[in-house]
Amino acid sequence: MSDDPDVVPAATRRYALIGAGAVGTALGLRLAEAGLTVEVVVSRRPETAAALAGRLGARALPLEALPETVDAVLCCVPDDALAALAEALYLLPRPWTGTVVAHTSGVHGADVLAPLAARGALPLGFHPLQAFPPGSPPRAFEGIYIGLDGPPEAVAFGRTLARRLRAHPVEIPAGGRARYHLAAVLASNYLVTLMALAEEVLGSLGLDRGTSAAMLRPLFEGTWRNLSGHLPEDALTGPIVRGDRATVRRHLDTLAGDLPHLLPVYAALASETVRVAVRSGRLHPDDARALLDLLQEALDTPENPLF
Repeated sequence: MSDDPDVVPAATRRYALIGAGAVGTALGLRLAEAGLTVEVVVSRRPETAAALAGRLGARALPLEALPETVDAVLCCVPDDALAALAEALYLLPRPWTGTVVAHTSGVHGADVLAPLAARGALPLGFHPLQAFPPGSPPRAFEGIYIGLDGPPEAVAFGRTLARRLRAHPVEIPAGGRARYHLAAVLASNYLVTLMALAEEVLGSLGLDRGTSAAMLRPLFEGTWRNLSGHLPEDALTGPIVRGDRATVRRHLDTLAGDLPHLLPVYAALASETVRVAVRSGRLHPDDARALLDLLQEALDTPENPLF
């Protein structure tokens, strides 16, 4: 269904943005660049709503003043705030039939907007698969994927809107939102965590954070270039894929003595790396079993303060 008709025309809709944080700001500016009309900006913080509205030529209004002329509402709020927002929108004394109500949450499906669907709105999960730190520019939408779910008419709208933003729409199967979001968190948030842990290890040698980051950045960028052109199994390097138990044992001994709180995460990552290495065909199953036994032995050691 790559050529869905524009069942619910994105270009003729009048949009309201609820939430003026990093995602809402970047999305609002991208909508404007695409020639779409943002009529209203709503935020818990009036000053941020006013600032974004000023950039978009829109009005900053409280939620209860959402005008009936708006027929596409984009909810860019934290995951935990969505259910309450859906209920608040449901209670507004305005017609909802045919209005698209979308949210940008990764973990929630369109069903979190069920109260509005009961009043005739078209609920849509519209999650941009991108990291949005504060100050993210509208070009952050360029070429990314946007995860969609909801009833067919809403998804058709989501496809056309994603394309107007110059992004790629992809429909997430029913019941698959949590796994979809899990993949995103692993690839983005936990990658940041891994870099922080690597910097912490270098910091334990007395290196300052700037030097640690500078040392690791070329390594990270080279690894990413390898991943950009190869499957993970083919891009993998290092002691695990070589079956180098002596090096892994030395890592484990170092962690146990100097950084014991990092031992469980190292063991977990190393165990998963063994699976990748076996899939690559470069690590013999016997060597894999020996590595897994070594990792389990380190976790089972009574001296490990976390177990």
